[in-house]
Amino acid sequence: MDKKNLFLKKLDESQSEALIFLGKVGVGISCEHLLSHQITSYDGIFLMLEQEDLYRGSTLTLPETLAVRIRFHGQHTEAPQEYRKLLDYISMHKMQITGFSREITLIDYGVTNDTDKFVTEICIPIQCNA
Repeated sequence: MDKKNLFLKKLDESQSEALIFLGKVGVGISCEHLLSHQITSYDGIFLMLEQEDLYRGSTLTLPETLAVRIRFHGQHTEAPQEYRKLLDYISMHKMQITGFSREITLIDYGVTNDTDKFVTEICIPIQCNA
């Protein structure tokens, strides 16, 4: 079992209600690695919580931020080429990366076995230089 799935299994076992399902679990690449175009491995896993979710454990609330976003047909294995597109766009428009990426699979095996219908989204927080 890979690190991501092992982490998610452990996290899920410690909760009284199910929190882990499609669209709530994501992976990210650190700002430092994005800046140096090291986009082939992830630095973290996160779980997005709703107000009504009952989660036992420490949390971090991220502020709203401006971001560039791309959605593509595919899964995490196809993400590096999409990161390159986002990084090129950020560079071309002279934007500044301000945080870690948020990558979430919106449609995967939880919805369909047809891998052509998988959808993944990547967001990178940015700041526009005036």
